[in-house]
Amino acid sequence: MPQISLPIHSYDLRSRPSSSSRLVNCFAEQLPPDARSPTVLVRTPGVKDWTTVGSGPIRGMYAAYIGLTTGQAEYLYVVSGSELYYVTTAGASTLIGNVGSPTRVDMSSNKTHVVVVNEPNGFYWDGTTFGQITDADFLANGGAGDVEFIDDFMLFRAPNNNFFFGSDIGDVTSFDALQFGEADVNPDLMVGMIVWNRLVINFGSKVGEIWENTGIAGFPFERIINGTFDKGCLAAKTVAIQDNTVLWVADDYTVRQLQGINPVRVSTHAVDQFIAKSTVSSLEAFAYDQEGHFFYVLTSHEGTWVLDLTTGAWAERESYGKDNWLPRYHAQFAGKTLVGDSDSNKIGELDFDTHTEWGTTQRMEWTYQPIFADGQRAFHDRFEIVLETGIGTTLGGDPKIMLQSSDDGGRTWQSHPDKSLGPLGERLTRAVWYNLGSSRQRVYKAAVSDPVGVSVTETLVEIRGGRL
Repeated sequence: MPQISLPIHSYDLRSRPSSSSRLVNCFAEQLPPDARSPTVLVRTPGVKDWTTVGSGPIRGMYAAYIGLTTGQAEYLYVVSGSELYYVTTAGASTLIGNVGSPTRVDMSSNKTHVVVVNEPNGFYWDGTTFGQITDADFLANGGAGDVEFIDDFMLFRAPNNNFFFGSDIGDVTSFDALQFGEADVNPDLMVGMIVWNRLVINFGSKVGEIWENTGIAGFPFERIINGTFDKGCLAAKTVAIQDNTVLWVADDYTVRQLQGINPVRVSTHAVDQFIAKSTVSSLEAFAYDQEGHFFYVLTSHEGTWVLDLTTGAWAERESYGKDNWLPRYHAQFAGKTLVGDSDSNKIGELDFDTHTEWGTTQRMEWTYQPIFADGQRAFHDRFEIVLETGIGTTLGGDPKIMLQSSDDGGRTWQSHPDKSLGPLGERLTRAVWYNLGSSRQRVYKAAVSDPVGVSVTETLVEIRGGRL
């Protein structure tokens, strides 16, 4: 019986029925060359309860050591609602102070202070004292929109302007009016800034510039030779570092990756379409890596798309009953991959052995490419999905796999009987459906909502009159 290819990425252009491939809460993992199939579909990690902080929602997370000379431990700094907290490795939180109603929150630190920017205001914490940055030169710059640390300088992007500036070396509350650099290659505004590999990447709305510390007297940062690229930034919150590279949503509604000084497009037409239809002010991203996969997570009100830099493939994530994925903030802390809930005060751990999201349903869903019949009616006699399952539900139930089919390009769906994934502890399952009718064009979609580990290894189909 012939195999049908597993979908390896989401590429669902709703206006084009020739493409229906979708991966929701799962991703493709490449297998060794001698494996039975080239890829396997893996369920994404669930979110395991870890702690709650403040009253929520979570608006920023940052792990840092400060006061190293006094032996201070690492803490997780969290903006929950309008308040800043520090959290211990045991998950206990302590209120530091109020940073105001969140707009764009960014955090960084040097050896002695954590700095929180809630555009345009800046705040600091040294382990004992919390306060707002009130230096006259800081305020004269209009406050700050981003904050980054490099070479004992704390750098700030001036909001609604074309320059960035620094505090006095080793300090975060004292500023000099001459400590600034102007991004002037193009007459546009700076909208984002990030430090990467001891370089300062300044994003304008139309172009980007790369600066470095040259050690010159005064403000020591200068633009590197040929250090410009011709793509700006659409949304500052989408800038992230992953796998030793910088990614962002560019002004042409694509996702770009900085390779050298070249802004290389890494998004697909489906992702570009998602960006174009998104509310720009809601676009934000974070990056994390887990079990050898390097993820760039891009979210808006309209959805969440995730690039796996290991494979170059995009997939989607959704929280149950939502269009998007609730986690929007991330930190590596206490040996855990932690995420914050953008709708509540919960912080959870991304965990491949958890198959729920903070105790609620996580639905894994994958949609195959269409099966065409060369304009003829094809009869679908048998459809089989081969799965490796994990430990099953802890309640001793019988988890199910669901199957639907569509003959009109995914506009309407017909449900077929659910099939068992096997009892608790069963490791290999073959889910088989018979006599599925006929069609000139057929799309299949499968899903698992039960809390069980699932990997899809093969799909087999028996059709008379069609072609795969």
